[in-house]
Amino acid sequence: MSNNKYNNAFLNAYIELDKICCHKFGVVSGGITDYINRLINARFAPGRDDVLPRLVQYRNIRNRMAHEAGALQSITEITKSDLKWINEFVKLMEKKADPISLYLKKARKYAKRRRAKKLPFILAAIVIVLAACVVVAYHFVK
Repeated sequence: MSNNKYNNAFLNAYIELDKICCHKFGVVSGGITDYINRLINARFAPGRDDVLPRLVQYRNIRNRMAHEAGALQSITEITKSDLKWINEFVKLMEKKADPISLYLKKARKYAKRRRAKKLPFILAAIVIVLAACVVVAYHFVK
């Protein structure tokens, strides 16, 4: 495949990935940038260290293609493995197995577990307050 075909295929794959990211985060444009920013903030996202540099690199290539005259034809660094990586990443996002999706699942489980740990204390406090109300009411009735 010539550079031009790789470049066109890359640009099409990038645009598709950006649309998926936009849909995931509810934004109109800049979905991959939004994904990158979320990855930067999600330090413990599984696979973050592999995905983040790739997305930044691909965003930079796409920006060069879009903003530098003749770059779409002259860029030579895109390979078949880059196209494969983007397509695999799209599949991961569709399965919700990408780093941000996995991070959000972990965060929800953690929040649920924290709420579950607080529940016995809250129930105990409610029982104590109810018992106190019963005692107070009993003294007023006497």
